[in-house]
Amino acid sequence: MVEQRVANVSSQVGLRYASFETRLVAFVLDLIVLLAVFALFFAVAFLQILLRTDFGETDTPDSAIWAAAIILATYWFLLLPLYFVGLWVWRGQTVGQMAMAIKVVRRDGCPMALARAAVRAGGLSLLPAIFVASLLALLATGLAEDALIGIIWVLVATALALIVIQIAGFLMIPFDQQRQALHDRLADTLVVEPK
Repeated sequence: MVEQRVANVSSQVGLRYASFETRLVAFVLDLIVLLAVFALFFAVAFLQILLRTDFGETDTPDSAIWAAAIILATYWFLLLPLYFVGLWVWRGQTVGQMAMAIKVVRRDGCPMALARAAVRAGGLSLLPAIFVASLLALLATGLAEDALIGIIWVLVATALALIVIQIAGFLMIPFDQQRQALHDRLADTLVVEPK
């Protein structure tokens, strides 16, 4: 009953759902953009380590390692969510979605507000962010090496499980009547091809 009502609302406002293939290409384009920006952050993070160690001539100070961790964490926890949330609120599209001419909207076809965009972005990246935060917190505790290695293996297994959940969430798209992924269902959004 609810599915039928949603389908009726969607057809009334003229929404055409984006295909899995189109969304996949848009996602890959977004990954290219994000990896290019990450490469800049990575270069800055490790350039400061090289400079502070006279290009490997001296031992790496802990402060250089923490500076690199902060630079990379800034990318992961600040820039990455801002990329998705900011672009979805502003235009309803990321760079990849702009290139593929698709848009993220609410079920009624209206643009997303900040809260809905944040929930959608959280569905995309919250679980991996929790993993990275756990790993950084673990490294900060300074546990014995054996305990640290054991806990890292547990975190790696958890990360693999989270990756499987993310992939399963994307693989829902071709089988869903409205082409919704897991993060679309969480935020109650649709990815459409605008008129």
